[in-house]
Amino acid sequence: MHLKSNGADEVFISYEATLGEGNIKVYYDFNDEKLNLFDIETGGSVDRKTEPFTSDKTIYIIIESDGQCREGSFSFVLEKSEK
Repeated sequence: MHLKSNGADEVFISYEATLGEGNIKVYYDFNDEKLNLFDIETGGSVDRKTEPFTSDKTIYIIIESDGQCREGSFSFVLEKSEK
């Protein structure tokens, strides 16, 4: 998945996730650096946002699992920061 920023304003990634079964690590690629966004395990949920940042590049979301996962949902939105 990728999110595109025009670089004109500060933005943040707002994200939500749930996972019924399994283990997942989620990263984002920011300026060619793979940064940990969150980890989620069986029965877990997360609802957060990153600190504001400025980028004029595409931001890639990377989801990695260590096996089979079930009953999960993920949502990622790039939002403009209000100063």
